[in-house]
Amino acid sequence: MQRRINSQKNNNHDPWQVCCGHDLVEILSLGLRKALGTNKAGDVEPNALERSLRLAYEAVYFCKTQLYFNIRTWESHNQPFKVLRNDI
Repeated sequence: MQRRINSQKNNNHDPWQVCCGHDLVEILSLGLRKALGTNKAGDVEPNALERSLRLAYEAVYFCKTQLYFNIRTWESHNQPFKVLRNDI
């Protein structure tokens, strides 16, 4: 198994494309129960973690992303269509 992991690591994969956000939350949940802490499974259940992370993510952070910039650019080229509210 370790050989297979090392083989995959050496294939120049973009680490941001290896798994999706749901996978990362599953890993975080597992870590909070086993490696990083001793929380009960119910306390760090993935759906609850995802909900908490969404609530903690402020609009000001989103406004600094490439996705935000791309959406605003698309809106300017495709008027009168709007994807985002103006107060973001």
